[in-house]
Amino acid sequence: MSDVDGKSDELRTGTFVKAGLVILGVMLAGLAGRLLSYPLNRDENMFVSVASQLGRGDIYRELGYNHLPNMPYLLGSVYTVTGTGTYLLTGRLVVLLAWLALVTMLWLIARRLNAGLPAFLTCAFLLMGSVLLLGPTGMLVSNTFIPLPFAFASYYFLLGSMDERRTSPVSAFWAGLFASLAIGFKVNYFFLAPVIAVVTVLAPQARPLAERVVKCTLPLAIGGVVGGIPALFHLARDPDAFFAHTLRYFTELQKAYWSHATDPLVTGLAQKTLLAEEIWLSNTFILAIAGLIVLVAMVVRERGLWAGIRQVASWQVLLPLIFATFGFIVAFVPDPAFPQYFALPLPFLILAIAALAGSLREGERSAAMPLWLALSLVAILGSVTRIGPGLIQLIRPGHWEPLALHHDMRDLAAKAGLDSRAHVVAMTPVLAEEGGWQIYPEFTAGQFVYRVAPYIPADDRPYYRTTSAAELPAFLASHRPDAILVNEEEPIEAPLAAFAVTNNYREIPAEEGRHVRLFVRPD
Repeated sequence: MSDVDGKSDELRTGTFVKAGLVILGVMLAGLAGRLLSYPLNRDENMFVSVASQLGRGDIYRELGYNHLPNMPYLLGSVYTVTGTGTYLLTGRLVVLLAWLALVTMLWLIARRLNAGLPAFLTCAFLLMGSVLLLGPTGMLVSNTFIPLPFAFASYYFLLGSMDERRTSPVSAFWAGLFASLAIGFKVNYFFLAPVIAVVTVLAPQARPLAERVVKCTLPLAIGGVVGGIPALFHLARDPDAFFAHTLRYFTELQKAYWSHATDPLVTGLAQKTLLAEEIWLSNTFILAIAGLIVLVAMVVRERGLWAGIRQVASWQVLLPLIFATFGFIVAFVPDPAFPQYFALPLPFLILAIAALAGSLREGERSAAMPLWLALSLVAILGSVTRIGPGLIQLIRPGHWEPLALHHDMRDLAAKAGLDSRAHVVAMTPVLAEEGGWQIYPEFTAGQFVYRVAPYIPADDRPYYRTTSAAELPAFLASHRPDAILVNEEEPIEAPLAAFAVTNNYREIPAEEGRHVRLFVRPD
């Protein structure tokens, strides 16, 4: 390559990087605006409300939580430290911080792999341009998106712990810790721990097995145990309640509930395959797959078949590909299936792209520039219809849904004359909490325990604090709540309104556009 060609390549790369950094900042701003204006979702009730009640009862027996415990502990700690009363807004800001942490970890990984800024920017655009992640999967206060920066952090520290120049037991410890923390948010990430452990034993082959085990595997395991303390604590203290609300909730109660539901559902291998095809062969998913194929072909062409295969088969590349493979498999396990279950492989495919980019030689890096440009351009264009409106919403705080919801519910509380001591029954408890009221433990998890109550086996009933549709009138009559709050967008809540009307509760009109009915006890 001539000096002129080299300078031209440097100029093109510099231009791409400068423009890319500006676009990255704009996309982050648009993502923030979209996240802060996203409507309240049913799933958020459990995560926000259980976290807000942390310390007022066991998260399983008393509050009805049904996942591994890290999410309520993280979010509840934030609520406690900040003393916030705007629970939904604070939760959304935590999700925004998770996005920033994910992009930061991606940059750190790309730097450690020597992937280069063009590759980092492309990977960031593939992540942030994902239609799936710009939907409920990445916008809601839930445990779906939050584990990702922890999983990326685990991979980053694993790279440091197995550096060819020296092993780092401290980095291995952090790799195990962050992998365990990711699993503690969502059990779907269970594969991180065993796969990483196997890698520390098998690679790098240049070191003796004993050294690998002592300096990598052992500190990794110690970090995993430390990161798993929240789950291990609940498992040791109350194993029956722990398994009733996690394992048996999803394998028995949810299955029974959905088998009686009339909603259109994606069930069975054939329907799940069609949904997977729709998601995995579109948007940035197909871009990431195509980018990987092109990079592999480039390495093999430049270095020859066997040398290229050896490079592609390095543990740095294979590890995220194995993670992605497990993600593809895990997506088919839950029944029924929902789109968010199919998001898991994408981030790890993107990690594999960064790892492959780090193995490129100088000439290969120049040859890869058209690929980075093409992938980035399509990813950015595909996100405009979601990122663009988010930019407008960001500069209009009055339209941020969490703030608007908080304002409307506080106004409703003032109109009803209900102060913070009022006990309000609500199956959408976030609404009641934004109004500043006390909620009932039976509905802290929203409708998620209530709707499966008829299917709880007699042996498991002691581990649940709930009521059911058949028992609801008697429950309300015996508790005589100060008010009853009904979300009209949820048909399951209609019996609450029927009880309130029958028992002469006084209705307080809500703000126009809010599909909420508040009934105040007549006495």
